Amino acid sequence: MAGVYLFKVIVVGDAGVGKTSLTVRFAHGYFIENYKMTIGVDLATKHVDLGIGKPVKLQIWDTGGQERFRKLRPLYYKGAAGGLLVYDVTNKDSFKNLKSWFNEIQKYCGKIPLLLVGNKIDLANKSKVSVAEEKRLAEQLKIPCHRTSAKTGENVNDVFFKLAKFIYETSFGGY
Repeated sequence: MAGVYLFKVIVVGDAGVGKTSLTVRFAHGYFIENYKMTIGVDLATKHVDLGIGKPVKLQIWDTGGQERFRKLRPLYYKGAAGGLLVYDVTNKDSFKNLKSWFNEIQKYCGKIPLLLVGNKIDLANKSKVSVAEEKRLAEQLKIPCHRTSAKTGENVNDVFFKLAKFIYETSFGGY
């Protein structure tokens, strides 16, 4: 499709944090109840209208978070315009590992637009990470933070649209 911006987006984080669920919810509009581990990477695409005169096509690379895929991931990162750093609000370790994910992206992609995403807010009564902790980490990493629920769809579209706007502003000088 001529006259379309194409942004490659990577979705990274520990296994089981909901990367695939976020991607499927955004790209296809439904929630996957029976989770299947991502082997390597899954791809999804969706066109979004940022009101900039041209459509934007997001090519979303949902990466496998298991340790055994560590050596493959840099291949998937190549050419990424931006990304989501995802953790599970009910899993403190997935939050603690965000700095490692951030450093991995910086190493292989340089400084690209990133958003920190706390997923599974539908399980707020089981949350192990406070909003204050999340905000402190986001300030340290100098990236915005948001909370989502792939299950209910809460804020899912917002984070992908915000990332697309962030990429556009960074790449083309804003609106």
